[in-house]
Amino acid sequence: MNRVRWLILILGPLPIAGSSWAVSAWFKSAPNAAVVRNSVVATPRGEVALAMGDEVATADEQHPALAEACDQTAARLRKDLGTDCRVVVRSPFVLAGDLSQDELESWYDGSIAPAVRAMQAAYFKTPPNAPVTVLLFRGETSYNHYCVKLFGDRDISVFGYYKPNLRTLVLNVDTGGGTLLHELTHALVDFDFPQAPDWLNEGLASLHEQCRFRTGPNGPWIEGLVNWRLEGLQEVIRQGRLRSLESLVVDPEFRGHLVGANYAQARFFCLYMQDKGVLEQVFEDCRRDPTEDPRGLKAIATAFPDMTWSQLDADFQAWVAQFNKTP
Repeated sequence: MNRVRWLILILGPLPIAGSSWAVSAWFKSAPNAAVVRNSVVATPRGEVALAMGDEVATADEQHPALAEACDQTAARLRKDLGTDCRVVVRSPFVLAGDLSQDELESWYDGSIAPAVRAMQAAYFKTPPNAPVTVLLFRGETSYNHYCVKLFGDRDISVFGYYKPNLRTLVLNVDTGGGTLLHELTHALVDFDFPQAPDWLNEGLASLHEQCRFRTGPNGPWIEGLVNWRLEGLQEVIRQGRLRSLESLVVDPEFRGHLVGANYAQARFFCLYMQDKGVLEQVFEDCRRDPTEDPRGLKAIATAFPDMTWSQLDADFQAWVAQFNKTP
């Protein structure tokens, strides 16, 4: 996709694609014909080990049937996928795909486990109490093949997608570890804060598309980094067409005709809040009483008590403008 088509995608009207996350994932495609990798970049020395720990926190003690449910899921996957694929159980996760067993375990050890630990430390209080399936396929050809074979899914994102009704992540690993973390975030949100507003759910997941694992005084966390969504967002700002943050937050149609710009704005607003040191608190305040503050307006106002919404918009846009374009 060339730059002109990308700007049309961001700026122009887009057809409403329905509520399916698999369908809406198409709108998250990268701006170039050559797929841009979503990456977990090199982490400062020693911090991966600190973020890892020994085991991922689960609800095994409260739900002793979880391990058995994972084994049953694994048995079903072995049958459905066939002999060209391997299956690894690391409760509550069941990993499968056309990678070797060592590769599957490496994805768990290097990406899933530290990401889960960091997100549980920073955001989530409720661990998974049911199996989460992670399907990892070596490239676009096998990824497309198995998406059709297992689910009948076609015309899907080249990166990957999450099937919430099945608690299943489906990934093209050629697009990078950040893709896995994006969809993994959705799975963990489902257990912890299923009422999360779309702007926060997708903003946090998109924040993890380009990131690195860090460890601070409060434990492990995930540092969001600038990614390919920057260019489109800056162009919208230059043209004076970016909607207000308040409008983004209150709009229930996140995946409507502004979906491309919404993803970029929500992602960089989460990055902005992380940079200001308030993202974790905003998430906690939103989750505390979703009935009283279903869109997160009060949580944001509490995080920025000295700013009006107009002032917050101006500061956010100036902050976005400071970044150089990604390579």
